[in-house]
Amino acid sequence: MDAKHPLRERLKRLPRRPGVYLMKDAGGKVIYVGKAARLRDRVRSYFAPADSLDPKTARMAQRIADFDYVITATEREALLLEDQLIKEYRPRYNIRLKDDKRYPWLKLTVSEPFPRLTVVRRPELGGDEYYGPYTDGKALRRSLKLLTQIFRVRTCTLDLPRQRLERPCLDYHIHRCDAPCVGWIEQEEYRQRVEELRLFLSGRSRDLIDRLRRTMQELSAALRFEDAARVRDQLEAVESMVAHQEVVLDAGRDVDVYALEAEGRLACGVVLRIRDGKLLHTEDYLFGSAWSVDPEAFHGRFLSEVMSRDRRPAREILLMHDLEDRAQWEELLSERLGRRVRLRVAQRGQGRRLVEMARTNARWKLKEALARRRSKAVEAAEEDDAALDLKERLQLVVAPHSIECFDMSHFQGSHRVGSLVYFQAGRPLKSRYRRFRIERSEGIDDLAMMREVLERYYSRLRDEDRLPADLVVVDGGAGQLSVAVETLRRYGFVETAVIGLAKREEEIHRPDRSRPLRLPRDSAGLKLLQRVRDEAHRFAVSYHRRLRGREMKRSVLDGIAGIGEVKKRALLEHFRSADAVGAATAEELLQVKGIGPGDARRILEFFARRQEK
Repeated sequence: MDAKHPLRERLKRLPRRPGVYLMKDAGGKVIYVGKAARLRDRVRSYFAPADSLDPKTARMAQRIADFDYVITATEREALLLEDQLIKEYRPRYNIRLKDDKRYPWLKLTVSEPFPRLTVVRRPELGGDEYYGPYTDGKALRRSLKLLTQIFRVRTCTLDLPRQRLERPCLDYHIHRCDAPCVGWIEQEEYRQRVEELRLFLSGRSRDLIDRLRRTMQELSAALRFEDAARVRDQLEAVESMVAHQEVVLDAGRDVDVYALEAEGRLACGVVLRIRDGKLLHTEDYLFGSAWSVDPEAFHGRFLSEVMSRDRRPAREILLMHDLEDRAQWEELLSERLGRRVRLRVAQRGQGRRLVEMARTNARWKLKEALARRRSKAVEAAEEDDAALDLKERLQLVVAPHSIECFDMSHFQGSHRVGSLVYFQAGRPLKSRYRRFRIERSEGIDDLAMMREVLERYYSRLRDEDRLPADLVVVDGGAGQLSVAVETLRRYGFVETAVIGLAKREEEIHRPDRSRPLRLPRDSAGLKLLQRVRDEAHRFAVSYHRRLRGREMKRSVLDGIAGIGEVKKRALLEHFRSADAVGAATAEELLQVKGIGPGDARRILEFFARRQEK
């Protein structure tokens, strides 16, 4: 090391103790977190001559301007602290999960008198049990639905037995809970349900099936046939679910299998969770790195990432490659499980076959991720082309990478609504979508409806000190465009680009231009505008239909004796609104299919009484 190196004295004082070190750049940002059995030796190695370092480490070392460290009592503590600090700082040069999200877990609150089953993102210390994580959210929701149907364990947040209800909730009526909230199931019987659920979630399906079969026989012997039938249905449901679990090992073996495939700076790791010899579920994790292309480096980080959060490890864990800190991990996981956990590299036989199965899954998951990445890159390039095409053809100051579009919808003047859709980089940004129910203007006046919607939206943007999109599009011609220009100027958005897009001829109307512009049909810019406009139309029509459907379901016509759902729907479809029905004559009412003289008389009398009130 250079004798004048500014960190020379600090490096001399580093302790020969286990711990975690944090490398920082000139701006003080943490760019790498690592662990070490001896901090002094590991940290000093980064400041060795560049020609003695491998190329990737040398590139990172060039950016190191400072460092910090945390001493831990043991190497095992350093393992956990390293993982925690990587999640906290998200260093550029560490291998980590691509999305860094917290995967959901099933939580069984066994610490409560009446345990409940919930989904959580962050497992906590305490007496409750966690199962997971589930990297497939849809699979988790399906599992939760099936488990509540089979075991009828509650999912509500009531503090039982302190809180009580007078009537059970919907879960009781759809047979997903036996209503402990109203005292319709005793605590002892409920706890038996919970124990059965624990057996299933732990992969002890054989023990659960034996237990249910004994319970069914005991209930039958006691002539409790209705209860025996319920247990029989539960037994059949469990057996059906277990039948779909693939048998991959001898019965009684609990094994976790870790495997990984890498390509470039991206890798996918897969974990097979095998309980009682059956494949319970799989987890897949996508990893990325700004610098590493070493599969073994990915493998080590993958194991650390997943095992650090593993609450219920198997007694046997199979690996592709050996792990530098294997002894520390075995100690840590054994402590969690309450009995010895063994990590080993699968060399032959069933173990090697399982590792290859996990690698095959990882390989396909990685291919899917790479294909999605390439597809997004192509889409992004296409959208950049479309934005640049619009900038050139419309003579805009900036390329419109964000576009917002307004559309109106109504049916013969009823259920008048407006919609706003927002596109960012060529894709819908649905958090910025808005819908409007027309309140101020009357009748069929497209310009007045457009003015109302624009005023309501842009007045709010002004009050919230926010800006419009790069390009504002209104569905319509010169009239709608003039309304939009006037409204934007009134609220201070004078530099915002705005156009009108007429549907029939795909003509583009621009401010201060007398003649509309027609883009070539194969123009990338026109195709983007059409996508945005069509999405605005779809969003407006869907809201319009929802309001119509809502009125057909809830209407003043419900108060007329003898007018049921079919006749009400026929009246509303014919007259378009309840007010129009009330203004109709007897002759007009009789023209509606299904409406007879008696119905017409009752309708007229009903609306006459309403006017008297």
